[in-house]
Parts: sequence; C-alpha cells; structure tokens
Amino acid sequence: MSATPIWRGYDQAELDRQYNSRGSVPDVTVYLREYAERSAAAKASLACMENIAYGLGDDDRLDLFPVPGARGPSPVIVFLHGGDWRALSKDDSAFAAPAYVGAGAMYVALDFTLVPQATLPEMGAQVRRALYWLWQNVALHGGDPSRIHIAGHSSGANLVGQVLMTDWEREFGAPADLVKSACFMSGLGDLEPVRLSFRNEKLNLTPEVVAEVSLLRRGAVARCPLLVAVGGNETEDYLRQSREVTDWWAARGAPAQLIAPAGRHHFDAVLEWADPASALFKAQLALLGLAK
Repeated sequence: MSATPIWRGYDQAELDRQYNSRGSVPDVTVYLREYAERSAAAKASLACMENIAYGLGDDDRLDLFPVPGARGPSPVIVFLHGGDWRALSKDDSAFAAPAYVGAGAMYVALDFTLVPQATLPEMGAQVRRALYWLWQNVALHGGDPSRIHIAGHSSGANLVGQVLMTDWEREFGAPADLVKSACFMSGLGDLEPVRLSFRNEKLNLTPEVVAEVSLLRRGAVARCPLLVAVGGNETEDYLRQSREVTDWWAARGAPAQLIAPAGRHHFDAVLEWADPASALFKAQLALLGLAK
C-alpha cells in the first residue's frame, strides 16, 4: 500500500525530507559557526556602528558598516538572515560586509524578533519599519536613501518577499520604489509545504498566515529587479520554488535573474553571495550600480 501524497505527489516522509534543510548537510553547525566567526572578524576589521535602534522594541536594532573614504552617499545593501524564523541574529550576519563595503556599498545587518515571540507577519512588519527608518536616516551615516537594496537568505528570503508586498506610498508615505532591488536566496515563494511538513510543529503556520506571507500566493506591489539564488545541490522542491519565483516575477514584466551555483547547498549558497569572485556577487553588484 503506497503512502498518501501530501504535497505535489510527495508523501509525508518525502515532503519532510524536501523541507529539512538542516538534514541536507552532515553538520549544519560548521556553517553556522562560519557565519558567526566571519561576522566577528568583519566587525574587528571594519568601521561598524553597532546596535543602532530603528524602533522602540528590544530587537529593533541594526549594525551598519559605512564605506570608508566614500566621496558621496553609498548604495545600501540590507541583509536579512535566515534561521527558520527561529534562530540567528545580526551578529551572524556580517560575513558579507567586507566584500560589499570593499566594493563601495554600505552594508546593514538587521535584527528582528523571532518565533515564538513574533509571528511571521509581525516579523515582516518589523522589517518594513526598519527599512523605512533607514530611508529616513541612512543619509546621516553616509548612505544613499534613494539606493536601498535588500537581500535575504532562507527564511530571510521570505521576509524579502513580504517587503516586496509593501505599498510604501500608502502605508508609509514613502517613495513607491523605496527598495531598488531584491535578492531572494534559498527561499520559498509558497510556505504551504512548510505548513504541511514537520517544521510546522515549531512555526504554527495556519492557511491564513501562509496566504498572507507567501509571495506566490499574495502577490507583490514592487516591480524592482529580482535576483534569485539557490544552491545547485539543494532539494528538488527548493530548486523548483526558486524557478517558480523567478518565472513569476518575470511574467509580471519585472527584471528577474536566477543563479544556481553548482556544488552549493542550502547553507553555503549564501557564502557564494559574499564571494567577490562569484557570478552571484557580481550580479548583486550590478543591481547596486557598482559593477566594474
């Protein structure tokens, strides 16, 4: 007797495997430790303004890495970390700062409240407030408020998707194109299979929340360029979702590009984004207007 299909022909065991990112590598702590160690090294080697408050909450904090000796306002790249909406912080999120600051971009690592203290929609609203704060204040620190770009990895890519749903004019009285480009790395445009998987024991997603925060279900307001990245060795459904997000974005008439670095998996594809020699880094620089 065959097992009952749960999602796109996957039974429960296979669905859980497809969405078990940590189970796709022998030891995830190797990569989590690398994020943290490289982030600490970045703070030690670069000018860094730490723990800037962008709101009144305890977690409303960001670290800002300005470009030393910049001759004018710098483009700003804001990184939203992953961690299944439940782990990691800005202290694990500065590993890419040396590469981007060296190329001429201000780098911002963002903190936000995690599950279970916050829901996914609350998390998305917090990130929106942080970006609005940056638009209002980043010029004081050498950043260009007319060149704010976002990038997110894993669950951080979902937050990127939520940002792309934002009507900045209506909700904040800000420019409609406050976000000039977005990078969506190892992310999911549809969280329904996550809700149906073992991961929902911790996340407590409902169909209503899935519809509210899934880019492919709710849709977007923004039409900025979108760079989608996924490790070539990620699971089949992560690869499929990355292709679907790219195709859906392009079908809306907005620029979209998919890069799937060969040999990379869920936890080191984001390190490709931090590698100045990689095609993914160069594609991000082009969006920032810094391509050589």
